[in-house]
Amino acid sequence: MLQFMNESHTTFDPQQSYVPNASSISHERLEDEVIIINLVSGSYFAGSNVTADAWTLVSNGASALEASAQLARIYSHDEKAIGQDVNAFVARLIELGLLEPATSQPTATQLSRAATSEWTTPILVEYTDMWDLIRLDPIHDVEETGWPNARPEH
Repeated sequence: MLQFMNESHTTFDPQQSYVPNASSISHERLEDEVIIINLVSGSYFAGSNVTADAWTLVSNGASALEASAQLARIYSHDEKAIGQDVNAFVARLIELGLLEPATSQPTATQLSRAATSEWTTPILVEYTDMWDLIRLDPIHDVEETGWPNARPEH
């Protein structure tokens, strides 16, 4: 089994399929952008273009190797270079708890669109400024004026 380790020493098998950690995240693709919310930590992540394409592939069952091959075709870029970028991206997603190994073999998604940008390393930007709002109970923890105005004790 081939394994990859990133700078943070997260190891994974690039031939393994991964799926979103459904117990702790919510995610949505909106045209050329992806938004992922970690419901446990309150962090949310955003990425566009290449990042959204890479997330779409790996979160729908493509292994890092399969995603790299598709992205190389779409972006007309060197598959080996893309493979290194995708491996690091998947390792980071696992490290952040956003992906977990698939327990069954999912049907991988095929991207059926042309690239809308040049190839760049896929990077998710992490935001932590919404945690206080995300954890508010919109019924019980807000002032009479409503959400997102928290009661003073929050």
